[in-house]
Amino acid sequence: MKNIFFSLLFFSSIMYSQQNMNILFHANYELKFKEYKNLEKADINTFVLLFNNKESYFKNSTIYVKDSLIDSGKIKYNDTQDDLNINMMYYTNFPYTVYKKGNEINFANELPYSGELRYIETVNFDWKITKEIKKIKGFDCIKATTTKWGRKWTAYFSPNHPMPFGPYKFHGLPGLIFEVSDEKNDYNFTLYRFRNRKKNNVILHNYPKAKKVTKEQYTKSRHDDAVHPFESFIKDEPDMPKKILKMKIEKEKNYNSIELTE
Repeated sequence: MKNIFFSLLFFSSIMYSQQNMNILFHANYELKFKEYKNLEKADINTFVLLFNNKESYFKNSTIYVKDSLIDSGKIKYNDTQDDLNINMMYYTNFPYTVYKKGNEINFANELPYSGELRYIETVNFDWKITKEIKKIKGFDCIKATTTKWGRKWTAYFSPNHPMPFGPYKFHGLPGLIFEVSDEKNDYNFTLYRFRNRKKNNVILHNYPKAKKVTKEQYTKSRHDDAVHPFESFIKDEPDMPKKILKMKIEKEKNYNSIELTE
């Protein structure tokens, strides 16, 4: 149980890949989200999108900073459980990475109980482009809509930035996506910075030791970790307080993943 506890707090250690990517552009996004429907206030995470003309890489800003400091030698990290202070300082509840080339997406994540998992999928969007314009960061952005993962999404893309990329798995519009949200505003990605890269060659730390699974297997593991993380030892300890079981029921009822369906 002690090992499980530390894993839950610090997501254990993160493995690093030596895959390189030639980066031309760098975008920063803020995500406001409600992973549980009963939250009164949305949580906030920030992410970076690194891309060139053919491929993109999306990851949490906290993990990106950590990786950059390790690459530059400013902090030492030995992939051991002894590095708890580093893990605490750079902790995030969304440590996943999304690498995209063409329509193929390589998704990887480290879950507190299930460990490092990855899956590969092909994702296509049926975008409906409208004539509606919205000014974002001083640029005229065009509205587009689609239905995906059990949600209706609205995106605004910039024709002044003719790159078919966006946050998370979103792509396929004739311009960089500046904003995308679902109709309930449970998940809202907004671009807050865009720049050309000065340092082009970047190491992608992409969980090289992650276990390859199907998307269905990953989705179940992610759900189980989010909804009833104590399940693995509740069954072995029948005297576990009833409030823990009540919390499980509440989480199950309110769990609100970004992808509700396939």
